[in-house]
Amino acid sequence: MMRLSVRVAFPLALALLGLGGVGFARAAALQLDGLAAGLPSSVAPALLGPINELGRNGWNCLPERAAVAKTASAAELPVEPEP
Repeated sequence: MMRLSVRVAFPLALALLGLGGVGFARAAALQLDGLAAGLPSSVAPALLGPINELGRNGWNCLPERAAVAKTASAAELPVEPEP
C-alpha cells in the first residue's frame, strides 16, 4: 500500500481545491454571460418638462392642482386618510 507523506498530500489537496474553485468561477461567469445575453437593453427614459410655479407642463391632475393651490382649503385635500 502506498502512503503519501503530509508534505506531498497537503500541496496536492490545495492544488485540487484551487482547480475546483477555478472551475466553479468559470461556470458562474459563463452562466452570467448567458443571462445577460437574454436581457433587453435599456433605453433612456423620457424626461419630464421643466417645473415652474404653474406646475409641470401638460399635467392637469389632482395632486398637481393641490400643489399649486393658494390655500389649504382650495387644495381639496382629503379630510381623513384612507385606510
